[in-house]
Amino acid sequence: MLKLSNVSIAYNDKVVLDSLDLTADKGEIIGVAAPNGTGKTTMFNVMANFVKPDSGHVFFDGKYTYRNEKEELHIHRMLATFPEQKDLFEELSGVNHMKLYANMWKGSTKHVPTIIERLHMGHYVKRKVQTYSLGMRQRLCFAMMMAADTPIMLMDEVMNGLDVENVALISECLMEMKQDKLIFVASHLLANLDLYADRVLFLKDGKFVHEQKFTAENETFLKVEVSVEQYELLQAVRDLPPGHMYIANYLLCIPIGGMSESEQIKWMGRMLNYNKEMTIGPMGTVEFYEKYYAKSI
Repeated sequence: MLKLSNVSIAYNDKVVLDSLDLTADKGEIIGVAAPNGTGKTTMFNVMANFVKPDSGHVFFDGKYTYRNEKEELHIHRMLATFPEQKDLFEELSGVNHMKLYANMWKGSTKHVPTIIERLHMGHYVKRKVQTYSLGMRQRLCFAMMMAADTPIMLMDEVMNGLDVENVALISECLMEMKQDKLIFVASHLLANLDLYADRVLFLKDGKFVHEQKFTAENETFLKVEVSVEQYELLQAVRDLPPGHMYIANYLLCIPIGGMSESEQIKWMGRMLNYNKEMTIGPMGTVEFYEKYYAKSI
């Protein structure tokens, strides 16, 4: 449904996207994880034709790309981008914002009342936006995307300013919406991506350095926090298993999926000498983020 082919773009000799390739289809939620300034927003802007790449193309349904006005109009009927709070009209009500997006993309507003009910917005949606809190504005931005109801959605920092309850609500809605859509989500709430994303892409130096797939069976790790000194001591006295990782100078991840049960127990016993607390499970988005960007969340 969407394909990036050899997309590159640079600003002032700084490469932002470097020969980027990606294939994605409907029925997917794809998370994008990277620190600010590493190209997430630029990638979304290239997909939406807000920015022209220096080279490469974006293809939709295998044949449409931004080569002429007719194809651009066709693509823009398929794709909506998450509105920014600063672009909301202070004098308009929330429901009028939703109807605006519904009419522009869907050509109908019949589904708007259902969205208002689903997002629990009935008590304020008819008020002017100038009376809204930051959280209410963010929920409205998401409601506008639901009103547009396009096959492809680009959502940059969709969870900004939301409390725990509303993060959970939006996450549920995303999972409900994805059946017939392709949804990209860039979010700083990395652990939250694990709950609803089908895969998460890690962008660094203009390229995807890792793709984490939640639909596949992932390797199991014994995870324990150890200091740099403890890790160095452990290396000196033990041969650590192949594929182990020491992340952000604090987290040791030991692959145990291929070990016998007795060997797993041995490693757990050994690690008790360093830390009484440990977890077992696959690597999550937070841990991969710390691995590739060498920083703790």
